[in-house]
Amino acid sequence: MNYLKLVCNFWRLDEQQGFTANETRIYFFLLHLANSFYWEKDWFEYGDEKMKAHVGVSSAVLRTARHNLKEASLINFVTGGSGQRVKTRYQILTPNQDPNLNPIPYNNKTKIKTNNRDERFSKREYVASGSDFDE
Repeated sequence: MNYLKLVCNFWRLDEQQGFTANETRIYFFLLHLANSFYWEKDWFEYGDEKMKAHVGVSSAVLRTARHNLKEASLINFVTGGSGQRVKTRYQILTPNQDPNLNPIPYNNKTKIKTNNRDERFSKREYVASGSDFDE
């Protein structure tokens, strides 16, 4: 798993979808967990109570954030149930490598000033005499 590609993919999607601070925190906490498990398994488990305590969110916020991250194809998860013994299973999804995927359109428009006047009369000559008041 390429950690940098996952991070770059997240920020690319964030520019399009505008993730909340809680969604961002949960995603990066999940990346941290997967990294701490050395990316050994495709799926890893983590309890909801521990997740809420570490990230500092309520149950409702955790459910909503996980759902939104899943809808964005960043993660997959299977809830563990209501008991504390059954943990939620998470999977970090790899970015879509589709070459036809359009990059984010940035505002690259630069204004180019065009002058139709004859430029030989509009340019000023600069004389360097050392004075700040010379034009």
